[in-house]
Amino acid sequence: MASSPNTKSTSTPETVRGEHQFDVAGYSRKQGAGAGTVLTSATFAAGGFDWAIRYYPNGKGNDEFVSTFVRLVTPNATTRALFDPRLVDRATGLPRSVRRSTAPVAFGAGRAGKRERGARTFMARAELAASLYPPPPPPDMGGHLVALLRTRVGADVAFTVQGEAFRAHRALLAARSPVLNAELSGPPAKEEEGAGEAVAVDGVTPLVFRTLLHFIYTDALPGLGDLGLWSTENWLKQICRAILQEELDAETVAAALDSAGQNRHCQDLGDGCVQFMPSSGLEG
Repeated sequence: MASSPNTKSTSTPETVRGEHQFDVAGYSRKQGAGAGTVLTSATFAAGGFDWAIRYYPNGKGNDEFVSTFVRLVTPNATTRALFDPRLVDRATGLPRSVRRSTAPVAFGAGRAGKRERGARTFMARAELAASLYPPPPPPDMGGHLVALLRTRVGADVAFTVQGEAFRAHRALLAARSPVLNAELSGPPAKEEEGAGEAVAVDGVTPLVFRTLLHFIYTDALPGLGDLGLWSTENWLKQICRAILQEELDAETVAAALDSAGQNRHCQDLGDGCVQFMPSSGLEG
């Protein structure tokens, strides 16, 4: 009887790699979200299955850490996989491995595995916030200075414009305007004395002065909505009156006078017409 020949076979499992970059925009705002908040990436394919990254900015069960998980999205599927969630340095573009799995783990529904695998304590929230990985919040110096102007916290100088009072900050005004620096060059008022004696400002309306302060604090003109409804209407009226005064000629002065007469708030437009007529030979 002939002996059976020796046989041999080899099986080489195929290993498939996949990568997906998940950018979390507005990280500082996400930290303020409630417990259990989860951010999910777009679905991506790897190894014939669909996956997603799940990020918990306030942790999953421990709010001192952020949590990251990889989720198997393909329904009714079971597989084994290694995962390596990394943080990408915004400056260098280089990734840093934080919590990788050391052996393949089962993904799937039921007892065969869990749909999500990852790290509940991926990184301490305080450590991540202090690192270079999350983008810093957008600068808002203008907003902070406007809030300072509105709340008047630390204000040490006062102005009066047609009976309306304004309080501001001497050092900021002096730094922004050489004219105000010269005007405010005296010693500042003591803290217990408040803003001291008010500086009277002539030749401008309260609305114009309010707009000037806004520009000094923010380097930008305020939006009409920032001035309030009443101020918005008056601001527009002032713009219209200024345009009409610039366009005064022999043909338009009569119409402008008529408009000024019908509107009791157009006294300066009427005054402009009166001043225009002698210079143009329209009087008499």
